[in-house]
Amino acid sequence: MQRSRALSRGWKDKKINTSMFLVNGIVMLGFVVATVPDAMVHGSSGPMLVMDQDIPSRTCRYSRVRSMIQVRCVNLGLEEIPSTLKSDIQILDASVNRVRELTNNSLAPYKNLAYLDLSDNFLQNIQQGAFDNLQYLEVLDLSKSGCDDLPSSLFQLPYLRKVFLYHNKLTDNLFRHTDVKSPLNFLQLSKNRLCRIPQMGPLPTLEHLNVSENLIGSVTPEDLAPFCTLKVLDLSKNPIKFNASNCECQTFNSWLTAREIQVYPVFNCTEELQRGCSLKSEFRNKTVERYERCLDVLQLRIETEKARSTWILVACCISAFLVCLFLGLFCVHKRNKRRKKKLKEEQRLNANNANTELLNSNLNQLENT
Repeated sequence: MQRSRALSRGWKDKKINTSMFLVNGIVMLGFVVATVPDAMVHGSSGPMLVMDQDIPSRTCRYSRVRSMIQVRCVNLGLEEIPSTLKSDIQILDASVNRVRELTNNSLAPYKNLAYLDLSDNFLQNIQQGAFDNLQYLEVLDLSKSGCDDLPSSLFQLPYLRKVFLYHNKLTDNLFRHTDVKSPLNFLQLSKNRLCRIPQMGPLPTLEHLNVSENLIGSVTPEDLAPFCTLKVLDLSKNPIKFNASNCECQTFNSWLTAREIQVYPVFNCTEELQRGCSLKSEFRNKTVERYERCLDVLQLRIETEKARSTWILVACCISAFLVCLFLGLFCVHKRNKRRKKKLKEEQRLNANNANTELLNSNLNQLENT
């Protein structure tokens, strides 16, 4: 009887222990579920699963794009350009970071850069020599970076052709003393603080200019004359007004038509036509002079390029002639060397034959005696 009671008591104790274990397990599971983020719990109705999110890597990633070495350092929270990247990179994407300053040494190690994307940063200071070492740079993107100034030497890079400066704080003062020597054909300046078309001197290679969403109040053919090869002009969302009494709208449209420039938006000059403005307007002498100056610069560049190509062709021909001459002299030298070797071999054989004959003659004399 006592044994039966003991067994019953032990069973009850064991049952109590098991129940407490289960309760503790449930409490622990609830604690884990409460403390672990929803993103880690499969099937939760909260944020997406971690495995489905595009979480950026904290290191720069290398790849190849059209045989060029690219490094992507996007959205890494960088406060400066990394100095430990491969020195032979040609494409650098450091967009969506916190870079506040570009010093003269920030990009100095990467002399082969052709494409540079620094958009969506906080570039409050760019030193004058920040881009000087990028002599092969072709495309630069500084959009949405808070820039209010740019180095004057930027537009002197020999291969720079596309510049994106969208959504910054640039004003007319930046372009007043800018000397452009780069073969620039695309310039994006929308959403800045410009009050007029940029005055950058003759730009004979510029084909696409976007100055939309600025503060430009007026535009004339004289403003566009320095861009003698312009094909597309975007003036959207600017407070542009024309003086109807001076036929400004019709004069502007006449310039666009004559130069085959596609403009956005299209300006309606109905009021001026009703006032009697001519469909074919005359342009001011200063406008024509600016346009012809641009054409002269373009012609000079074409002639310079032709002369350069001619000199390259001449240098190639001279180099090819020298190579051929060297190969010819080398072949003659080898042939003379073979002839000398053959002559020496013949002389050696003749000498051996003469010695053999002399020996035979001596032997015959000894046998006769």
